[in-house]
Amino acid sequence: MSQHLKHKKFAITAAIIGVIAAGATGAYFIPAQTAPTTIPPTVQDIEEGKAVDIAQRFVRGESPTFTFDGIADTVDLVGVTAMPNPQEYEIVIQFTSAHGGFGNREGQMLTQALTPHEMRILISEGSVISAVIDETWDELNNQYVLKPQPKLPSHDSPVTPFEGEVTDYASLVEAIRSRGILVEHVEEIAAESSSFSVPTQVISVGGADVQVFEFQSESDAQASGLTVSDDGTEIGTSIIHWIDTPHFYTKGKLIVLYVGQNPEMTNLLESLLGTQFAGM
Repeated sequence: MSQHLKHKKFAITAAIIGVIAAGATGAYFIPAQTAPTTIPPTVQDIEEGKAVDIAQRFVRGESPTFTFDGIADTVDLVGVTAMPNPQEYEIVIQFTSAHGGFGNREGQMLTQALTPHEMRILISEGSVISAVIDETWDELNNQYVLKPQPKLPSHDSPVTPFEGEVTDYASLVEAIRSRGILVEHVEEIAAESSSFSVPTQVISVGGADVQVFEFQSESDAQASGLTVSDDGTEIGTSIIHWIDTPHFYTKGKLIVLYVGQNPEMTNLLESLLGTQFAGM
């Protein structure tokens, strides 16, 4: 074999060995695939998850408003906040009801309208201690939320002591004025449009409306009072959805209705008329 062919064969062999070596080296340096790193949940993450689960189970299974007519696929978790107290969380959940109103409305006249709600649920040590819808309705106590109310304004006229008892419309107005509270007549609603069989006298007591029904006799007032359901949502055959908390009182020939939450007002009416006989 000539010297030239020997050199050529050696060069080809060396090139093949180089390619094989490069391939082996390339294969050797291919980085190995690693499993993704999993960060274990913290204690706070676990507690927060438990709180969310408790809140969602409360909404779907215990909330009077949602269990009455809530739409299941509208439930949406929109916020979780850790409160300053340990193991306490505020969970915000939104959902839509098939009708207007709050709570269990069985037997009530319902508005046919999809109604969005936002419920704020406070979880403390694994228990629901507060659940308020739309900052208006207390789900745990089945009532409107008690809100701070302004003090009833007073009138500037000299105060004349009231020493008798409230038995009719005139004595009620006199008794309220004797407490120094501003009271004015607003309007009279005819018996045909009244909640009872007599005209409604609407008076403003410190800026809040109070409805006064004066009957022919005390027995007539008592008989009409018997037509009001214990919670005040029904009068006779009429079902009423109040915009706030109703309070019914009776004394003498009167039935008096106040719809609201001002404790100063309810205390005033109770002092003059006794404990409410119906309402929330």
